[in-house]
Amino acid sequence: MLSKQYRLKKRKSFNYIYRRGRHVGCELLTLVFVSAKMKNIKVGFSVSKKVGNSVVRHRAIRLMRAAARPLVDRIAPNHSLVFVAKEGIEKKHLTEIQAAMVAVLQKAGLICEK
Repeated sequence: MLSKQYRLKKRKSFNYIYRRGRHVGCELLTLVFVSAKMKNIKVGFSVSKKVGNSVVRHRAIRLMRAAARPLVDRIAPNHSLVFVAKEGIEKKHLTEIQAAMVAVLQKAGLICEK
């Protein structure tokens, strides 16, 4: 589970990132990110009704949270991120989702190697 200090919670925050952010995608998910004034990062997750019913959507969010947890330390600070799931993510395994997250973060230039 992703720690609460790293989560985006307010609809206002999500809307700001969607409006002002840059988009980078792959076949499983899209990353929308914006530079922020705060020192730590904030991560949000979004799944549309196209993916499935509420049980399937919630499972997708839980998988994305679990995949993002080990990556939080490697993400560049001062950014707010939203991972948006695409259709087909519900059939994938945790390692595939994590690999897709790493790929979009590298494409966006947000991964810091330690």
